[in-house]
Amino acid sequence: MFISIITPAYNRADTLHRCFESLSKQSYKNFEWIIIDDGSTDNTTELVAAWQGESSMNIRYLKKPNGGKPSAVNQGVKLAIAEMCVILDSDDALCIDGLQILVEAWQGLSLEVRDLYWCVCALVEDSVTKKVVGDLFPAHHISITGGEFQFKYKITGEKFGLMRTALLKNNPYPESDGYKFVPESYIWNRLGRQYKYICLNSVVRTYFMPTGAAIGNLSGKANRIRNAKGLLICDVDVVNKDMPHWFSTSPVFFFKRAAQLSRYGIHAKSLLHNFNSLESFWGKLLVLLSLPLGFTLYLGDKLWFKYYYNPARSKLSIDTVS
Repeated sequence: MFISIITPAYNRADTLHRCFESLSKQSYKNFEWIIIDDGSTDNTTELVAAWQGESSMNIRYLKKPNGGKPSAVNQGVKLAIAEMCVILDSDDALCIDGLQILVEAWQGLSLEVRDLYWCVCALVEDSVTKKVVGDLFPAHHISITGGEFQFKYKITGEKFGLMRTALLKNNPYPESDGYKFVPESYIWNRLGRQYKYICLNSVVRTYFMPTGAAIGNLSGKANRIRNAKGLLICDVDVVNKDMPHWFSTSPVFFFKRAAQLSRYGIHAKSLLHNFNSLESFWGKLLVLLSLPLGFTLYLGDKLWFKYYYNPARSKLSIDTVS
């Protein structure tokens, strides 16, 4: 077994078929599919049982109490037995040659240099427009560090990665009762500081854009505010670890992150605690300078909740994992 595909799912019986159908058609077959059911109340259990009975795929299923996406991904990584992992969201699909493209790029590295890399990263297409979501890489099959990825080339938008399982096992997402969401960039940033990426201008995944007011999905405003403590972990990490090396390259980026730290710190009632956790004078100064913007964003959130937020418009639980 070379790849463990991990899919966290919460009440996604109506979309999980996209994963199943796309995995069934993969040209590359040497994988297991691990579904972590994060306390679903729909018919996910019965659906997966039927697939296990009819499919030749190695499908492993675990149902756990609802704890949010970080805990579901962590559980999946613990169960993974393969050398490499991918995290496939429960409402998305892989292109038919998606795994093959990623594996060939990884195996193209000589054994002597593989320890320098942690991820083969490729592109994502929109399910409706069929256009690439986010930026292309500066070249096809380029090797870059995490800092170059984010600050030198300023690559944004959805991406999809084949990652070393051992490194994910040693770098789990933080878990707490105070939040159920931590941005994926937290792990990507941590490992990207130590290891390189292989970046491919090849589309390997189809992304189904959330519809409606984007309230119920994890990236929606309501979920981000309710899980402010999880976002703060990422913001503090970026200011502490990346700002000393990359501020001169991307000052506006760090000013915005500092403002977000203030914004979510006020929501979480932990601004002072997070301010004190900043490791440098310059980081603290930047947060103080951006505080007016952060407070303005906080007030905007409060007004949005008061006048525009309507939980009845969301089809998904606020604790959903995608």
